[in-house]
Amino acid sequence: MTSPSPPRFVRTQNVSAFRTLAAVAWDPPFDPTIYGSSEIDAEKLQAYLAAVRTRTGQKVTMTHAVVRAFAAVLRAQPALNCTVRRGRIWQRSSVDVFCQVAVPPDEKGKLQGADLSGALIKAADTLSTAGIAARLAEIAEKIRNRDDPLLKAIKRNLEVLPAWVTRPLMRLLGWLSHDWGMDLRWAGIPVDPFGSIMITSLGMFGIRHAYAPLFPQAKGLGVVLVGGVYDGVVAHDGVATVRPLLPLSIALDHRVIDGLQASVLAREVTKLLENPDGLDAGFADGGGMGPG
Repeated sequence: MTSPSPPRFVRTQNVSAFRTLAAVAWDPPFDPTIYGSSEIDAEKLQAYLAAVRTRTGQKVTMTHAVVRAFAAVLRAQPALNCTVRRGRIWQRSSVDVFCQVAVPPDEKGKLQGADLSGALIKAADTLSTAGIAARLAEIAEKIRNRDDPLLKAIKRNLEVLPAWVTRPLMRLLGWLSHDWGMDLRWAGIPVDPFGSIMITSLGMFGIRHAYAPLFPQAKGLGVVLVGGVYDGVVAHDGVATVRPLLPLSIALDHRVIDGLQASVLAREVTKLLENPDGLDAGFADGGGMGPG
């Protein structure tokens, strides 16, 4: 006679008050986010960007190089340039990168009036690092001068609509525009406004590592945060040396990208940033505005 199988679950005794409270405070996890970070050896990249500035007269930064690297990898690996529509994976036909732009307050030194907007760099894979810097500067200037029609329309609508209407309306418009491909530009809703991936810089604020949440309306691969370069001690050829390190942090949508694909993305971006001679390969002068 066989003994009965033990129960699959046994009620835990003497559970702490915090664990008891936590069990009822949160919903089960539904967040599909993958988080990761790395530190890029930026010595060659610093020299490369300095040479591009001298050659082109364009103010290129680490963030522009990161945008260029991700755009180049998404072009070379189109299976990564995807989104979710109606519960299925769809591949984008264009590599567009969304960059955050800080809008200064009306009164210097005050937080009141400061804003945050963004610039969509369309077909970023067709622009060199200098070309990306020029395009972003052009769009950012309009935004900071309060001359961006999209930001004006968004602020106007948010001021008019009550809060209880805004959330379901955003979801509805996003569903119609993104999932079903309806052209809602007549209603002030741009087509795929956040592109393939979002990239923003934290270096100017003295922050090295941070993680951004996935904005529900973005529908992109994820969010990359570029930290400030700092001197760190690393093992180089078996010897502890001080190197300039560029911190990168990323939050990825696990519905769109799996662990293997994420490792390929990280490896290829790192390879380009640490060996920047290939960063602008195929462009007219290695650092010009467009392809040669």
